[in-house]
Amino acid sequence: MEGLSTPTAGLDLHPLNPHFGVEVRNLDLRDDPSEATRAALRAAFRQHRLLLLRGQEITTEQQTRFAEIFGPVQLRERNKVKSAEATAQHVSNVRADGVFGKGDLAFHCDQLFQKEPLSALILYAIEVPVNAGGDTRFADNVTVLDRMPAALRERAETLHIRHEYTFRGTLAKDWNMDASAELSAVHPMVWRAAPEDRGALWVNKLSSVEVTELPGAEGVALMTELREYLHDPAIIYDHAWKPGDLVLWDNRRLQHARTPYDETQPRTLRRSPIV
Repeated sequence: MEGLSTPTAGLDLHPLNPHFGVEVRNLDLRDDPSEATRAALRAAFRQHRLLLLRGQEITTEQQTRFAEIFGPVQLRERNKVKSAEATAQHVSNVRADGVFGKGDLAFHCDQLFQKEPLSALILYAIEVPVNAGGDTRFADNVTVLDRMPAALRERAETLHIRHEYTFRGTLAKDWNMDASAELSAVHPMVWRAAPEDRGALWVNKLSSVEVTELPGAEGVALMTELREYLHDPAIIYDHAWKPGDLVLWDNRRLQHARTPYDETQPRTLRRSPIV
């Protein structure tokens, strides 16, 4: 536990990775957290960028209450079958309103095709495959910049990427997405909330379509090169889900991915998008 003089005083924190992520123990989200606990949770989130709480038995309302400690919950996905709940979605391969339920996923930040991408996300495990697979991997958008060659990092600092809503065809069907939606936004390749920030790499396979300052092939080659650095094991935390696990992470400073799993087995995680 951290010293009583720290902003996270009162929280039982255990590191998950040298660069980011902590497990928060001995906190039951069925209870309404005090203002002091809420402040400590916000401080821990700012510092560590990912919080894991295990063994939770919570309702959607209790999950939403926890999510709103960190910002407003808002469902902005364009789904064909709308969520049955107003403040949560379900990443599921068995629910009619399930989203993103099938297949593996490469590293990405959610909704970079929006002018203001999601600030954070929560997933809470309701049902997971009995066999291995379906893990969620997290890569550090911030530390990755420190671990690449200086010349490559400096080049990335000068460029911008156009991100596009790319859910079409089989992908739209499998993920319950509206294939007709058209959304696009241009962001710096290295994003900062403020000039003094360390910066975060905003490049992914799912939505990054072009580097605005470079010819097509050259831009694609650069994005491919940059993405490879996200696979450095030193900056990755792999989470193998158990029912009752809740993970909150910074969508702008971490990328997440999903490993393949046996899709004949049900997998449902409750999702809270935070803006």
